[in-house]
Amino acid sequence: YLQGDEVKIKKYFYVLRPVLAAKWIEQHNEFPPLEFPILLEKLLPEGELKEEVSKLLKRKISGDELDLEPRINVINEFLNLEIDRLDKYVRTLSVELDDPTYELDQLFRDTLDEVWN
Repeated sequence: YLQGDEVKIKKYFYVLRPVLAAKWIEQHNEFPPLEFPILLEKLLPEGELKEEVSKLLKRKISGDELDLEPRINVINEFLNLEIDRLDKYVRTLSVELDDPTYELDQLFRDTLDEVWN
C-alpha cells in the first residue's frame, strides 16, 4: 500500500491500525481498543511520528482520506521497523490451546435441541 511516491491517506491507516493493534496486544495481552485515537495516544511517544500520524488522522476525519499524500518517510520507517520487530516477536511465542471441538459440538447439539424440540 505504501510503496509509491504518493499514498492515499486511508492506506496509511490500513497499515497503521493493525500494527498498533498488534503492539497493544503485545504490551497489554488483551484485545486492543477499536478507537484509533486511543492506540495513537497510548502507544506512540511524543515526537515527529506521532505528530505526522495525528495530522493524517485529522485530515481523514475531515474527509480527505481519499486524497493522495506524498509518502511520509517517518511513518514508513516506523511501519517497516515495527512489522519486522513484531514478526520476530511472534516467532518467539508458543501458544497451546485445547481442542474446542467437543464443546463446539455440544453447543451445536444444544442449539438444535432448543430449536427443534
